[in-house]
Amino acid sequence: MRQVNRLLRHARVARRQPPRPRWIAPLRRLAIPALAVAALSGTTYLTVETGLTAAAYERVRQQLRLAEDRLGLRVRDILTQGRQRTARRELAAALASYEGQYILAVDLQAVRERLERLPWVRRATVKRLLPSTLLVRLEEHRPVALWRGPEGLRLIGTEGEAIPIEDLRAFRDLPLLYGAGAPARLPALHRLLRSEPELARRVTGAAWIGDRRWDLFVDGRTTIRLPEREADEAWRLLAREERRSRLLERAIDAVDLRNPDWIVLRLNRRILRHPGRKAA
Repeated sequence: MRQVNRLLRHARVARRQPPRPRWIAPLRRLAIPALAVAALSGTTYLTVETGLTAAAYERVRQQLRLAEDRLGLRVRDILTQGRQRTARRELAAALASYEGQYILAVDLQAVRERLERLPWVRRATVKRLLPSTLLVRLEEHRPVALWRGPEGLRLIGTEGEAIPIEDLRAFRDLPLLYGAGAPARLPALHRLLRSEPELARRVTGAAWIGDRRWDLFVDGRTTIRLPEREADEAWRLLAREERRSRLLERAIDAVDLRNPDWIVLRLNRRILRHPGRKAA
């Protein structure tokens, strides 16, 4: 009688256990074959290291290929995200050799490095989606300026990086940069300009002067000379004056903001003084 009661008690306990999650069965189906492939791979390594015969090694290789084919662990699909400027043919050529490879043997670092050699690709990430897919995410360069350097015009991205593009005709409307070292300081300049976005949209170029400060070109005709220090305050002052008096719509060749007490305007070869920062 005790044995019957014990069996009934175990049966009641078993019925109370929650059902297994649905994801366990697919995971188990995938994990067991993967372990089999890993074991075969280890067998291949041991065959080589222990000096077994070539015939035995070839048999192991055949078994491994059969296991790979049964499990479907070959690259069948390559999905890409983030492609905008990269040519389809360039991307396809960079990835074509990986189709059909054993997915667990694909060198993801090598794939990434190959993609990042493409002209428009700034950064790439590659992931395996078992059993048969590679997922490629691209972060492309975003062109923001042209730099006139010692080697001629170069296309420059948001972080000041040179983009290796030869045909620049599509980018001729971008702002022009001048001066050695200007691209490296472009991110800081953008942060400064964004504090006054309405005025920033009118900037058509910038020159890095003496490795110390910026001259900006507004509307393609007016030079704005920013100071070496507190350039952000000078830029905001100019924006306030433009909103108040439409300063830059006058026939002005240059606005000099380097003096902390005055805005100096150069108009028709005459220097006029305008109330400056103390009044602001």
